[in-house]
Amino acid sequence: MQLQISNEYDKLEAVLVHRPGQEIERLTHDNMAQFLFEDVPYLRRMAEEHDAFVAKMREQNIEVVYLEDYLTDLMHVEETRSLIVSQVCQSAMVPAIVDELVSLNIWDARQLVELLFAGITAQEYADATGNRLARGDTERFLIAPIPNAYFSRDPAVVVGDAAISCKMHYRERVRESILTRAVLEHHDAFKDHVLAYGGTSEPTEDRPFTVEGGDVIIISPEAVLIGASERTRSETIELIAGKCFADGHIKRVYEVPIPTERAFMHLDTVFTVVDRGMVLVYTPVMDAIRYIHRYEPSGSGDGRGAQRVPEDRDLLGMLRDEFGCDVTVVETAGGQKSFASREQRTDGTNAFAIAPKTVLTYERNERTVDALREHGVICINVGDSELVRGLGGPRCMTMPLRRATM
Repeated sequence: MQLQISNEYDKLEAVLVHRPGQEIERLTHDNMAQFLFEDVPYLRRMAEEHDAFVAKMREQNIEVVYLEDYLTDLMHVEETRSLIVSQVCQSAMVPAIVDELVSLNIWDARQLVELLFAGITAQEYADATGNRLARGDTERFLIAPIPNAYFSRDPAVVVGDAAISCKMHYRERVRESILTRAVLEHHDAFKDHVLAYGGTSEPTEDRPFTVEGGDVIIISPEAVLIGASERTRSETIELIAGKCFADGHIKRVYEVPIPTERAFMHLDTVFTVVDRGMVLVYTPVMDAIRYIHRYEPSGSGDGRGAQRVPEDRDLLGMLRDEFGCDVTVVETAGGQKSFASREQRTDGTNAFAIAPKTVLTYERNERTVDALREHGVICINVGDSELVRGLGGPRCMTMPLRRATM
């Protein structure tokens, strides 16, 4: 699998996703807030919507691969299986059950992968192994589910020909990074690539230095925007910039602060790129940005330094220079204030460009779709009644692996 992402809009050739599975069935009205949901989705319909989403990408000749398929491949290799399960159990603070989970006499490779997404309760563990760890609530999770895993944008992001393994802000999502990183580090499909940031050999890059892929927007082969948000720390942006500069992946990183609120959890909930020189923007947030910082190589120390300087240009001025052309701003819901607030909440701004001026959008965000079409953008609508309940849109559900080099 060749990795190459130099911007947000060239023709998409390959993308990684995760189909919602039994982890969604673990959600209840009692625990949904803990797992960062505000409603309980209907899994069968959700999976159907996701299948239709994938089908629309394949209709555009995009290669779609599934994280769970790659993980299943790894589960057939004893050493890798033991490593992944051990990391998951250590993260869940249940190291005593590693041996049983590793055993394929109890679970085959596919079942074990399903368990790593859906988790396991004390009763389920006892039923499968005959072992009861301790008295107590049999319905408690020994390993919790990860229902946000269908938002494959957040655990990792490709920058140029390398990948960044992200570090999740909320503990409930940490395993998503563990599983995606395992694939990037150990699967044969990625054997010719390196992690620019966040590999297992770099423990100093782990939490609390959090960063999530929804905050990373690639403007050009030389420049990246990273949102300083609820879930991505400024200190992490500096670390990433230094590593990427040293390895020659990019030359400039821009730190764009957005409100640290759940409604604007990532930069791509208020700002996405539709084409070179065309952006989709939720103006109440983006117009309120008063400063941007720029990181450039410092050349100090071990060569991994990044110098942070105030950016004199405003966001549009900086984008105009980076794109090398005038910038067209399309507003969420066409700038209609009440509808813009409504459609931002249902991920209207989170459009996913699969080619210049061609995007995947949720069909419910009708006024945003109309505004995009008025600017000549082809909108391929996706059914969303259940997918939207996790507060993520088409861009959130995808990890682009390769775009055509124009």
